[in-house]
Amino acid sequence: AKKKKKATRVVTGGKKKNKNAAKKVAVRPKGAEEEDEEIPPRSMIVRRGKTSKATMELVLDLRRVMAPNTTERLRSSASTSLKELLQAAGVLKLSHLVTVSETAQSVHLRVARLPSGPTLTFRVDSYTLSRHVRDEQQRPPAITSLKTPLLVANNFSRASEARTKLVRATLEAMFPALDVTTVKLADCRRVVLCQLVDDDVVDIRHYLIRADLAGVSKPVKDLVRAAKTPDLSTLDDVADYVLGGASIPRADEGATVVLPDRFTGRGNSAHRTSAIALTEIGPRLTLRLLKIEKDVAQGDVLFRAPAAAGPS
Repeated sequence: AKKKKKATRVVTGGKKKNKNAAKKVAVRPKGAEEEDEEIPPRSMIVRRGKTSKATMELVLDLRRVMAPNTTERLRSSASTSLKELLQAAGVLKLSHLVTVSETAQSVHLRVARLPSGPTLTFRVDSYTLSRHVRDEQQRPPAITSLKTPLLVANNFSRASEARTKLVRATLEAMFPALDVTTVKLADCRRVVLCQLVDDDVVDIRHYLIRADLAGVSKPVKDLVRAAKTPDLSTLDDVADYVLGGASIPRADEGATVVLPDRFTGRGNSAHRTSAIALTEIGPRLTLRLLKIEKDVAQGDVLFRAPAAAGPS
């Protein structure tokens, strides 16, 4: 409650002290690069203007992708101005502002680095909501953890255009840097894959990391995972259950690792061999770069796609 009151005072002004606070947040020296770098990655993802229910759901999906480093429960109306959003972002000490807007022809996604830019505008060529991805699966995984996801930027090393390198740098800056000396293996539960298709097109996928016992038959896996001991009274020998006529699946042979630490799931103890798999949890997006502006939604246009029709 105290934080909400503080944010309201800074945004709306009032007493001289509060006006100075607003001035401090809204106006920062252009040469404050060192201060910018100290802001940890944390984003605000909102819709702007009138949007469909599907686009509003896409905004919620994007917040879950970026969780916990985002204002996941933020409420904003379609009429909220850019100035108001920037004021709120300054109070909350956010590093990025992501806005989703919609026209009769397409959906646009804009990513602004705060407080001084640049701003990248993308057209969403296609997207699939998380619930639709789960509908395609026979057994959708239960997502119980929203620890910071890992970022994988694939195929960007072949990029030759400066704008493509800027896209990569912008995406990487939205995620906290991974410290391999302190990170806990159990916290590495999700992966965000950004795949460069060509210089102006990026595919984004969201996966859950799963580990499974490797080198054992299905009955043994079921026994390890079971909450209680199965009924073996009808068997002459426990080997009949363990063997069960089931062969060890070959899928385990290709993606096995020795876990350095405990991982989520029964049987995934430290120093044991497990098979690692990725399960897509959505959403899926294909983004096409339309425009790059030097500042936050204004300033010199550093790049504009030919015949680009995007938000002003």
